[in-house]
Amino acid sequence: KLKQRRCRRPFAPRATDFSPKGTMGNKCCAAEEVPSAQKDITEASATRVMQQEEVQLKSATEVPPKSKEWKIMVEKTANSRLGIDVDLSSGPFLLIDAVGNGLVQDWNKANPDKAVRKDDRVVAINGVRGEAMELIEVCKKESKLEMTIERVA
Repeated sequence: KLKQRRCRRPFAPRATDFSPKGTMGNKCCAAEEVPSAQKDITEASATRVMQQEEVQLKSATEVPPKSKEWKIMVEKTANSRLGIDVDLSSGPFLLIDAVGNGLVQDWNKANPDKAVRKDDRVVAINGVRGEAMELIEVCKKESKLEMTIERVA
């Protein structure tokens, strides 16, 4: 059986409980003793820091450059082809890799101010917006195609 010991005097730290003089934690640090380079941030410098953070936040959340959108109309026939090569892995649009012989090139000749070119995006076909494969399905099924084209500036 263990015996409990009672301390008859109030606890007093022993000399060996403290770090040797000059080591970390042994000296109290009052504001007057802190070198000026280490003092707390002044109100003016705190305002400057906050303004810099706001600028960084604005640049991180800036909207990408505006894009231009327009519609083109093409009508497929039995032997016609659209004449565009597209990237199917581009997500919510068809990225145009090339414009070759076909209906889109004919559109370009008739409408040079609304010409479709490489790196433009087909973002909707006949009002359908969605993944690239959904847009391809609309192209396969429909003969009249109203394509919404987007060009990032």
